[in-house]
Amino acid sequence: MKSLKRLCAMLLIFVAFSSKAQNISAENNDKEIFCQVLDKSDNAPVVFATVSIQNKNNGVIADIDGNFRLPYKYKTQNEVLIISCIGYESKTITVKSLNDSGSNVIFLKPKIESLEAVMITAKKETSKEGKPFENVREIVGKAISRMRVNYPVKPHAYIGYYRDYQLLQNKYFNLNEGIMEIFDEGFHTNKLKFKNNQASLYQFKQNSKFPKDTLLTQEYDNQKYKYIKSATISSIGGNELSILMMHNAIRNYEHHTFSFIHTMKENFLDNHEFRIARKLYLDDTLIYEIKFYAIEEVTGVKNTADGAIYIAPDTYAIHKLEYFGYNVGDPEPFFSVRIEYVPRGDRMYLNYISFNNKFKVKSRDDFQVEDVSFDQNENAFYVRFNNTVDKRTIANSKNFRFVYKRKKLKINSVTLDESKVVKVSLIKGTMPSNEPLTKESMKDLTYKIKRVTDISGRELDKRTFIRVNQFRELFVQEVFTEKELSDDLYFVNKSEKLNESLINTSKLKNISDYWVNSPLKVTRK
Repeated sequence: MKSLKRLCAMLLIFVAFSSKAQNISAENNDKEIFCQVLDKSDNAPVVFATVSIQNKNNGVIADIDGNFRLPYKYKTQNEVLIISCIGYESKTITVKSLNDSGSNVIFLKPKIESLEAVMITAKKETSKEGKPFENVREIVGKAISRMRVNYPVKPHAYIGYYRDYQLLQNKYFNLNEGIMEIFDEGFHTNKLKFKNNQASLYQFKQNSKFPKDTLLTQEYDNQKYKYIKSATISSIGGNELSILMMHNAIRNYEHHTFSFIHTMKENFLDNHEFRIARKLYLDDTLIYEIKFYAIEEVTGVKNTADGAIYIAPDTYAIHKLEYFGYNVGDPEPFFSVRIEYVPRGDRMYLNYISFNNKFKVKSRDDFQVEDVSFDQNENAFYVRFNNTVDKRTIANSKNFRFVYKRKKLKINSVTLDESKVVKVSLIKGTMPSNEPLTKESMKDLTYKIKRVTDISGRELDKRTFIRVNQFRELFVQEVFTEKELSDDLYFVNKSEKLNESLINTSKLKNISDYWVNSPLKVTRK
């Protein structure tokens, strides 16, 4: 009997320890390590730095602020990270050395050389030895002509983290994200129209930790309520993923993509002026940073466009393309595209693509005053608005005017009492102390408030247009250089919304090897 009791006790202890181990394992599965990649020379974020797991074929891309999150399992597995980016020395660090709490800052050292002006010029020149230098247009032209040599023309696939969202007043709205696989038959096929070029969702949902605003997601009418200035909405249509893929000017080099590249193979050289900016390195690979701008005959007098293309002079492979379109007089681009390809063997494969366009949307709700009350003890009016007030717009007390029985009340200060409440303090004696304001006497009070806006930029009592940035992004986490289209998956309908697509639940057995790299902050700098 004693032996039976001892056995039961041991079993209980074993079950307790097993349960505790399972709980710890579950906690670690949900736990993440937060990091930020910065430039060692100036502490600026290293935009879209590549973070690879050593000796594995997967990793993650840091965001535009240099931030990324890492599943905790890589720490328990004692993995090693390789952080790289064009123009920087790659860095190797152990995940074990990273802190569990807070953000780990990782510095990359720039690897840049100045370029002698005579080495590569806009015109054909010769060296002292009489050998001709390649001019910059020849380099860009050769890069375009070698697309099918440098990029895959055989079936391949990517698994990556996709997201789309709106950015308003440096805050993320309507963040949709997930893990997807992109099947590509090769650069000789039409990316959108060829039947074997498909995408499958393994995870996809709207992130509930970020605010939702249906006003920002309404359909474009491109005229009255939601439109893109100086742009035409494509008749091709499609969902957010299709729109993103359409803007990959490298992949679609034989097809029309966006202004003012149009079709890269036919128009890029003629539509732009080029100059060599710097010599950069990706590890030991030399890459020319070639700056360009679109000529006025193409953009017209109301728009400008510029960017940079990064080409390795030994292979003429395009590693990266950055393109920005502007309305004249506006320092912020109304659209931008960033694309990077990385070498794997003798071919270049997609690393990431980010597309941003600015749109205007008409506010449904006016910014209004909901209530005005007077606190006799505080000698102050409290003005309650229907939305959060932009603190910067209440600094000038002249924007507030209160009149009681035809007498203008002198204001001492205006402060933000709560996010939607403004306190207007009066100068002592300006309000008769023997006349307490009642509901009846408040009829003798009039007020006027001007030049005050809410945090979305809406003016008081006016229906206004809000300027919003729309982002669509795909960050590759694993590349399959030889992979045919799977026949047992649900594919995304290219013309329907992603959230209406079927999810391939449990179809990806090693789903834990890929992770959703949600923004680390609710607001962006």
